[in-house]
Amino acid sequence: MSVLRDLFTALRGGASEVGEAVIDANAVRILEQEIRDAETAIGKAKQSLTRMKGTEIRLKREIGVIDADVADYEQKALAALNGGEEALATEVAGRIAELESERNDKASEQAALDSEINKIHAMIKARERTIQKNKRELDKVRTVRELQRATESVSSNFAATGSSEHRVAKALERVKAKQQNWQDSMQAGEWMAEKESGDDLDAKLREKGIGDAGSPGASDVLARLKAKTA
Repeated sequence: MSVLRDLFTALRGGASEVGEAVIDANAVRILEQEIRDAETAIGKAKQSLTRMKGTEIRLKREIGVIDADVADYEQKALAALNGGEEALATEVAGRIAELESERNDKASEQAALDSEINKIHAMIKARERTIQKNKRELDKVRTVRELQRATESVSSNFAATGSSEHRVAKALERVKAKQQNWQDSMQAGEWMAEKESGDDLDAKLREKGIGDAGSPGASDVLARLKAKTA
């Protein structure tokens, strides 16, 4: 992580321990800002590189046009020579020389620009790789920091209770007991509802003279006895 290393090197040059502690505490935030700044700079560099490439493409196209004009004038110069028009051919040759000079200038400019474009593009790609590496390092730092926070939280809780695992186990047992009591209450309620529903049904049947007629009265018993003696 070159950014952080540079920061720490600068701090060792003359910063106090308090200053170092501040930087250490904000190292992640500093690196995040450095990455954002670098990405912004690269974005601007790409825009400039795009404009440079547009200029290089235009120069290449203009060179192609000049080459076509030179070829056309060469044919005309030859035609003039073949026609015995040496003075005209000389004039055309002068025009060809001008075009070739212009082409050479543009070709030199285009070649130099193309070389610069390739160099800048390579620099941008290298910087992008560095940024991606820094992002990966930043993710690692964040992960370790969160892990440290979680570990510190768990450790402090254990230290505060002295028997955290036992306390949690007891709490779970109480919760389970409450849940079981609730289930028992529900089953008892269902049982009571069933009983009440059955008693109500028996009462309705007795009202209609269906089923059990109830305990026999004295007349019923006497009638049964007479039947046995008959």
